[in-house]
Amino acid sequence: MRLTCVFLGFFYFSFISAQCDHSPTIETEGNFILCPSEVTQIFTQEYDSYQWYKKSFSGTNWEIIPGETSQFLDISQGIDDLYYFNVATALNGCSETSPEVLIDSWVFSPMVVESSGNYIFEDDLFNVCLGDSITFTIGMPYNTSIQWYKDGTPIAGENGPSITLTDIEESGVYFVEGAPAECPEYIVNPGVELPILINDCNLNIIDNSLSSKITLYPNPVLDKLIIKNKADKSLTIEFYNMNGKKILKEMVNIGISEFDFSKLAKGIYFAKFNTMDAKFTKIVIKN
Repeated sequence: MRLTCVFLGFFYFSFISAQCDHSPTIETEGNFILCPSEVTQIFTQEYDSYQWYKKSFSGTNWEIIPGETSQFLDISQGIDDLYYFNVATALNGCSETSPEVLIDSWVFSPMVVESSGNYIFEDDLFNVCLGDSITFTIGMPYNTSIQWYKDGTPIAGENGPSITLTDIEESGVYFVEGAPAECPEYIVNPGVELPILINDCNLNIIDNSLSSKITLYPNPVLDKLIIKNKADKSLTIEFYNMNGKKILKEMVNIGISEFDFSKLAKGIYFAKFNTMDAKFTKIVIKN
């Protein structure tokens, strides 16, 4: 019995003396869930030496990361997400390995813009009568770092998820940018522009059947705008810029007509068509 006690005491002493007096952990200044395209660092405490290891999410074997022998390790979304990491450290000749951490990443659906209100969508244009309104709202999770633009210029104070347009002066081409709350620097836009035309419909006798027979292309236009008139009558056309300045007034005969836009500034223009008994407006975007 005495010999057994001596042996057990020696084993307990050897076990305790073999433990290191440091316990490394892995930390990050950000988050272990990475935002799209994010590059960050993970790190451990300060010791004498380091060696980083990684293992895939479904893997069983740890792999040494060649050359990664410093306190810090750079990780990138798209490369290092869905991998486990740990680090072997040494202090005063004693080695310990940290608990593992899993690097994950956020995945977001594309930004969607919904429209509501009283309007007609025709010829890739939102037509709104004065007195009515149109509201655009971006979908979740894009609720941070929002900025609405009109004709390529940020609109002061328009930083909410919705924008409502009611006045003639608000006609223009709109788009929006925003980010998810989890990744406020991941700013995206839906990739589409929202051309709006607000006018006094009481002053226009809109003949939709006639309007449908007038085609403008290419739109957006770079150099030459082509107007195809498939109606049985000629029309007068007046081009206006966003400031209401008349740029050009011409007759649009039956068939094909061309107009030179090469010297005009980029932006939105209004093509106002007139006949003896009808008026309607189409929008032209100059790139």
